[in-house]
Amino acid sequence: MCMSRLHVVVGPAEDGRVEVDDLDGRRLTVSLLAYEGSPPEVGDWLVAQSGFALAPADPSEAEAALSELRALEDRERR
Repeated sequence: MCMSRLHVVVGPAEDGRVEVDDLDGRRLTVSLLAYEGSPPEVGDWLVAQSGFALAPADPSEAEAALSELRALEDRERR
């Protein structure tokens, strides 16, 4: 099953693609073919699935989700 995930843009959009980091710190290149909105810029958050950027994500919601995931990871390590 594929699942949409949050990503932060780490490189400029070029040739219909953009470089991103996912929440696990993996660097990926995703296609902008299905992206809704103006081309993302470095530091923007977006939702991607199966190698395609789909839509921009609200920065405060993305940061809150990241914080919560890190807190869960910390609890699991204990």
